[in-house]
Amino acid sequence: MSQYTKPGLQAEDHLAALDSSLKVFLDAAEKYPRDAVGTKPSPKAFSATEIVYHMLDVEHLWQNRMRGLVDQTMTHFQQMDPDKVAIESKYNEKPYDKGILELTRAREETHKIVRSMMPRELELAGMHSKYGEMNTFRILETIAEHDHTHAAQLQRTLQQVGGL
Repeated sequence: MSQYTKPGLQAEDHLAALDSSLKVFLDAAEKYPRDAVGTKPSPKAFSATEIVYHMLDVEHLWQNRMRGLVDQTMTHFQQMDPDKVAIESKYNEKPYDKGILELTRAREETHKIVRSMMPRELELAGMHSKYGEMNTFRILETIAEHDHTHAAQLQRTLQQVGGL
């Protein structure tokens, strides 16, 4: 059982954990040398800039899903194709620091969404094509895991492009 699904935890506990996981990601992103943010370790691997904008798009995707659970317009979630979205959205052509700022703002919006939900709405569930049944608490857990995954990816990417 994860920290997000343990009995007795409230939305604020989940949001505090989300703040902590975002800090881990932002610390890694802030330390990244700006002259290397667009460098890809391989043709298929993401650059630091692509990682930041992937994080931003995924944050928006989960926000839309949480809203969709509440208004019942989205109860089935399809896994995104991150490589396709990165190419179509031209992530690597976007400004790195602006992406970090937008991600920080998007996380504030996630907080607002969760805080606006009634306790029963937090328990509404949809079905994800990869993760199975997900309520808002499981979504928050997934976002936090995503933060940690991509903080580690930033560190690996920097090593691979010769930044360490």
